[in-house]
Amino acid sequence: MRALVVDGSPEPSSSELVQKLAAEADYVVAADRGAEVLHAAGVRPQVFCGDADSVSPEVAAWAHELAATDIRFPSEKYATDLALAVDCARHEAARRGARLQLTLTCATGGRPDHQLAVLGLLAEHADASPRVVEDGVEYWILSPQGASEWKIEQPEATFSAIALREGTVISERGSRWELLEQRMALLGDLGISNVTGADGATVTCHEGVVAVFLILH
Repeated sequence: MRALVVDGSPEPSSSELVQKLAAEADYVVAADRGAEVLHAAGVRPQVFCGDADSVSPEVAAWAHELAATDIRFPSEKYATDLALAVDCARHEAARRGARLQLTLTCATGGRPDHQLAVLGLLAEHADASPRVVEDGVEYWILSPQGASEWKIEQPEATFSAIALREGTVISERGSRWELLEQRMALLGDLGISNVTGADGATVTCHEGVVAVFLILH
């Protein structure tokens, strides 16, 4: 099941991108202020999830009315709206008896602590082949339990690979600087700012979990 989770970043993705991602998805989850982005894009969520503390009353009413499932939480809770939204996608995939393929958008802008927490959250859900797609960046979380390989099609593009778990081993082929079953230090900088070749490049995660970032501009 291809699920799109739209988070509440203060730097939202464009309506055109959100419409494209929603058209590719089987299930769309609005995580609190993510409803604002979906409303602007004219995309109906299947689920509205969160505490509604960062979405306008008008858009909250729109999401409450149109979403098939409306899950409300108190503002004082021990989980972020994004974590709850990802759990919603997991439960729906389990209900359908399908494997979850997770896409996020509107998840990287704003506070750096939030960005780090997003990476940590997605590392815990690496078996769902998570990717984040925004107007300026796309990144995949690779692991043997989920998507273990990403073929980056863009030629002469900058990309970085950062290990999110101890013992991560990756290969990079077709790039300016190739790696062959290289063990990566946790959050180390060895994989920063590589460049794809004329035919793109392929990154493979043999062990552990790695985030691979493609810089789009």
